[in-house]
Amino acid sequence: MTKFVRSRRLVLALAPAVLVPGALFTPAGARAQAIPKIRIGTHISISAHLYMQKKPELLKHLGKTYDVEWVRFSGSGDAMPALVAGKLDACLATAFPMANAINLSHVPVTIVHQLLSFGFDGHYDDYTVVRKDSGISKVSDLKGKVFGINAVGGTVEQGARIIAKKNGLNPDRDMTFVEARPPFLATMVRDNKIQAATLFQPFFEEAMAKGDLKILYGDSDVYGGPTDYVFMAFDSKFLKANAKAVRDYVEDYLIAVNWALDNRAEAVRIYSEQWKLPLPVVDSYLLTKKDYLVRRDGKLAAKSIQPIADALAGNGFIAPLDVAKYLDLSYLPR
Repeated sequence: MTKFVRSRRLVLALAPAVLVPGALFTPAGARAQAIPKIRIGTHISISAHLYMQKKPELLKHLGKTYDVEWVRFSGSGDAMPALVAGKLDACLATAFPMANAINLSHVPVTIVHQLLSFGFDGHYDDYTVVRKDSGISKVSDLKGKVFGINAVGGTVEQGARIIAKKNGLNPDRDMTFVEARPPFLATMVRDNKIQAATLFQPFFEEAMAKGDLKILYGDSDVYGGPTDYVFMAFDSKFLKANAKAVRDYVEDYLIAVNWALDNRAEAVRIYSEQWKLPLPVVDSYLLTKKDYLVRRDGKLAAKSIQPIADALAGNGFIAPLDVAKYLDLSYLPR
């Protein structure tokens, strides 16, 4: 049985899960005995997780060797604390909250596979946008401005602080950071409630279609090049205790990834209907170069995450982190 839960804020993430109507289903071939349930923190940008829920008949192992409870978060900055608190077994992760889990909370975490990579081969790069008529043309123009972020203390905020420092600003003194849900950030920029915001897909594509916003910088400008920015992290204790279930889950995840890449039209329709986004907008970017890179094999490299960790450590946000020590790709299909 797969359950989908939505978390609006960290407070809700740490509270008992609330089932979203219509999100509960039992895959064909109900289990005869108890099997591991993997509680996974996800995000609207992780489209393969949606296809796992909507197309369970494609999957080889769901309902047979493992079950999933999906919990939706606004970002990794919300999801990782829920894992640390024992409310999740795995979640989307980025370098900053993962480093805090390891160094501050002393929770062992293991990176298992890639989710979203930024800037590779012309793919989407998490752009920060401003109004075209704002007078903001360079990062230093953000002095005295309000910057919208998806989660206080998350990787987006720290990235903004890093590039601000690179451009001569003191983010503590020169900028104000305001948290808002990702779907509302572009509107807040338009209304001048905030003057800049980093937008995820699908919200970037929808916002830019109106023609009144412009790109100020991308994440590759922050970290010096493309990155394997978002990855799947498991609680290491759960991973070791449920190795087969995790391997089977990862295989099913990649089945969903490859199905979507090979059946883009249907994948676009499902995504559009689920998130109530205009079909032309979704069709303009999803699973194209305008979207994040999602690899068919799920592989990633420590060297493509390390620049983020190094930048965070160099700015005093985290203790030094050797990403390679926490990467284990043995759960990928051979």
